[in-house]
Amino acid sequence: MHKKLIGKPEQWLVTAASSVGLDYSELSHEITDEFIEHSMKRHGDRSLHGAATITAADFDLIPDIVKNPDYAVIGAIRKETLVNAYAKTCNGMTYLYFEDVMKSRKNKVLRGKTLYKITRLISFDEFQNNVTRNNKTDISKAAIVSA
Repeated sequence: MHKKLIGKPEQWLVTAASSVGLDYSELSHEITDEFIEHSMKRHGDRSLHGAATITAADFDLIPDIVKNPDYAVIGAIRKETLVNAYAKTCNGMTYLYFEDVMKSRKNKVLRGKTLYKITRLISFDEFQNNVTRNNKTDISKAAIVSA
């Protein structure tokens, strides 16, 4: 698996995580080739997704998404995994980026899980609905951030 370092968490993220008892100060954001393959396979088919199709250029937006999101849910639980979710509007599209929080001896990272986009601006309530879709993600103890 090839890994690409995105950078250290911004102070707002460290503070938000700390507010719910999590320490992100030693973690880094990263993406992997598996993340890119998943996102392209799941959200990159123009015949299914039209204008919302993920392209290779969309991955270049991730540093800004995690640095300056419009909305974020930090420290949610999805299938027993700690996750963060971010939304950022760019060029009339809303990008949703999810990452797993990995804090083992080997992996101390915020690793990209999936990226997709919606062809319009979305409200904070719509963002929360996307994050908690099908009641698979528990945000009851997460930090909620809205720009």
